[in-house]
Amino acid sequence: METHRDEAAMCTLVELDREECLELFRRAGIGRVVLSVDAIPVALPVNVAVLHGDVVFATDEGSKLDAALRGYVVSIEADGVDRLYHTGWSVIVTGVAELLTDPSEIEQASRVPLHPWAPGPHRFLVRIPSTVVSGRRITWGR
Repeated sequence: METHRDEAAMCTLVELDREECLELFRRAGIGRVVLSVDAIPVALPVNVAVLHGDVVFATDEGSKLDAALRGYVVSIEADGVDRLYHTGWSVIVTGVAELLTDPSEIEQASRVPLHPWAPGPHRFLVRIPSTVVSGRRITWGR
């Protein structure tokens, strides 16, 4: 964990370790999957959970499922902000998207708190292996 201080602004920026990043994903419950659609980067909201140190989400047919079926490298990001106190955090996991197909993993994923808010079916589970994990927390004050 690395800390940077800006004395003039009394701002502290802390680089988060892997475990803290994954814990923040667990608590966030909502994130954005960043992938390429026709060579254009797109960020799509999803409900997220952590399964065996990787981020998972449920989806149906469309660009997110296509990314998993084609083995695209994607990022998934979550953050939290307190506008009153000017504090916040942001975490990102990047890896090759994959469709969960193993029945035991699908059964295990059914036990994590993954509850899509969007209407409609969410028949497929996608895993983003936590190949690259990074995060930062910013705080203000004396």
